[in-house]
Amino acid sequence: MHEKIIILDFGSQYTQLIARRVREVEVYCEILPYNKIPEITSDIKAIILSGSPFSVREENALHIELDKVIGKVPILGICYGAQYIAQYCGGKVERSSKREYGKAELRVKKDSESFFNDMMPSSQIWMSHGDSIIEVPDHFEIIATTDSIPVAAFKSEVDAYEKPVYGIQ
Repeated sequence: MHEKIIILDFGSQYTQLIARRVREVEVYCEILPYNKIPEITSDIKAIILSGSPFSVREENALHIELDKVIGKVPILGICYGAQYIAQYCGGKVERSSKREYGKAELRVKKDSESFFNDMMPSSQIWMSHGDSIIEVPDHFEIIATTDSIPVAAFKSEVDAYEKPVYGIQ
């Protein structure tokens, strides 16, 4: 049985790129539709929630029962996935007053458990989103920002869940 990472696909145009990058570091991963959450077994080492063309604020937005996975394995939400985690856990997501698309300057506020390993405290990155996380939920902390948004990355506090939860815009 392979140890693996599961990517739950919410329809992102980057899901295959995420999977390729995971595989490039020699980690087996599987892409599953967002609504096909597998039973969490010992071979599943983490779950990634992809981006989406939807907004978490829309009535027809794609939703999952995050309680089925949160705290059981490490979770990484990317773009829509991060916004969904924030909203689901009680944070605030709003339409961005300034749509961020293209180059941005990421400023790491707090490096935790090597999440930003080998990155400079200030790095040029690429952003593409119309919604922003305005407020992280209780028991989460902001770990990176940009000039345009207050929450570029966040993580759960140590005692919040048995396994860490991260979100990157």
